[in-house]
Amino acid sequence: VDHYCMRFFEDQSPTTGILEWNVMQALLRRAAHLVETCFLAVSAGVLGVIVLTSVEVYHMFSVATSGDILLPTPQDAVCLGLWSGWIFPPVALMFLFVFRAAAITEMCNRVPALINSWSRTEHLIDHEKQYIVQYIMHSAAGFYVKGVRLNATWALKLLYLFGVLLFSLLTQSVLKNE
Repeated sequence: VDHYCMRFFEDQSPTTGILEWNVMQALLRRAAHLVETCFLAVSAGVLGVIVLTSVEVYHMFSVATSGDILLPTPQDAVCLGLWSGWIFPPVALMFLFVFRAAAITEMCNRVPALINSWSRTEHLIDHEKQYIVQYIMHSAAGFYVKGVRLNATWALKLLYLFGVLLFSLLTQSVLKNE
């Protein structure tokens, strides 16, 4: 996207700008289409790992003998650290992928404003520039996953949802142990 903007300002040709935007948009759509299945598989795998690890940690602390809850031992704390610690790198990588994909979409959203700031004639209204800006805005280029445009709003919603789920799991485990 950055390379497209640089070339657009160097060439200063509306026709070339539209043709190169079509190529860039097709390249983005094709790359997103090729990666989306792996993207969803990795995300589902990380979600499964989180669920299974949560169940294991929950069962680790809910062992009961004759109605009394056993207090966690130092070995249980080490085990909890190992169970919880190994899932953070995959989760962090998944969020890194999500935010990088959203950044591509956000860069595409800023291109019309950049082109609109370009002053190539002395006229107050430049119809060719307006056409290019409208064309780029309506093309809705970005990173798509199964037809849904992944932007920063979706990435933040996913992060907030993960935070709420993690917080609820932690509070439930603490409340069960009291």
